[in-house]
Amino acid sequence: MTNTPGKPTKTLSIILAVVLVAVAVFAGITYSQKADLEKKVNDLTAQVTNLEGELATAKQSAEEAAAAVKKAAEEAAKALEAPKYKIAIMTGTVSQGEEEYRAAEMLKNKYPDIVITDTYPDRFAAEVETTVGKLLAFAADPEVKAIIMCQAVQGSAAAFTQIKNELKRDDILLIAGVPAEDPQTITSAADFVMGVDEINGGIQIAQTAKDWGADVLIHYSFARHMGYETIVARHNILKEETARLGIELVDRDAPDPTGDAGMSGAQNFILEDVPKVMKEYEGKKVAFFCTNCGMQEALQAAVLKEPNAYYPLPCCPSPFHAFPASLGVAVEESDWGDIDAYIKKAAAILKDHDALERFSTWPAPVNYSMITGAFEYATNWINGKYAEKSVFADVKSALDKATGYDVQISNYEDGDGKKYPTYFMLYFDRVDFTEFVD
Repeated sequence: MTNTPGKPTKTLSIILAVVLVAVAVFAGITYSQKADLEKKVNDLTAQVTNLEGELATAKQSAEEAAAAVKKAAEEAAKALEAPKYKIAIMTGTVSQGEEEYRAAEMLKNKYPDIVITDTYPDRFAAEVETTVGKLLAFAADPEVKAIIMCQAVQGSAAAFTQIKNELKRDDILLIAGVPAEDPQTITSAADFVMGVDEINGGIQIAQTAKDWGADVLIHYSFARHMGYETIVARHNILKEETARLGIELVDRDAPDPTGDAGMSGAQNFILEDVPKVMKEYEGKKVAFFCTNCGMQEALQAAVLKEPNAYYPLPCCPSPFHAFPASLGVAVEESDWGDIDAYIKKAAAILKDHDALERFSTWPAPVNYSMITGAFEYATNWINGKYAEKSVFADVKSALDKATGYDVQISNYEDGDGKKYPTYFMLYFDRVDFTEFVD
């Protein structure tokens, strides 16, 4: 029988059917295996992800543990390296001497593990025992290896003497700045003393007044201050220099800020008296000088208002001595590192008041310089850099480094010609504010 073309035979149909079934079966098996494999892969992927997460957590924990160990080691090393000494600094309050107070504050903030501070009473002349007690409290701490006192008001010498003789603390370096007690007394007690060069300062005050064409120089002070040898020495120089230069020197009594009137009473006196003086010497150029720190703001403010009034120098010459308050120019933290920038700001205010050539001061804060220089010296001495407690060249080196200026120092010499080798007088050339205006 002949097959008809185009039509499959029965055998072929069977074969095709078998093939189709086989294919179907094979396909079914393949898809089943694939699904199973995919499930296994997904399970393994999930396990890998979990393991990666656990590994990351373990790694983080290990890193944190390592960081903690490192920190603990650093702190332990720091503790071992921490200074085993303290330097104590005593100053007046802000009302008595902000410059010294800020210097101590700055050092305490910078060296919290080393510096401790305290202040003497505002009424220090009547509360000498309080001052002495605070200084003795410093010395009672065996870790205190240096005490810096600025200003060294009444009681400083007595306390220093007790520290040496009664407490037997020869291992403490005792430094006095701007002493209220006579040179013999304070140099016998302190290892070294720093003060403003009153002699050259007196010459400078008189010469500055002369340069400005002043006819009169008013000298404000009170009995307590006129008992200080260094203030008297400056006053004597002023007498000599004003007489030589043809300037009338007038002494004018002011209230003692430590007395019943207090600081506010003394300041009010100045504010009221300067206009009286200007009326008394109407038509003349009058220069003013005052021996007390707390009265400088009032004097500067009063002089600023009088066109013929002049201010040659603060008692403790400094760009920061009362000028921030009297001129309304706040002292920013950066100003301490760039004093010229602050002087420029002060000069701008003086220019606005037509007072550029009626005011002057020193380019460096002298009492601030004493404290920072004393700290530099004390640190070097404690750490064995200096073999002795007082050496002229070492004191100058410490002052130069602390201030950034070439500080002029000399040994104090009294009226009888006696020199004090441990009493150092600091001096700077005066500021010409006209050079600080653009």
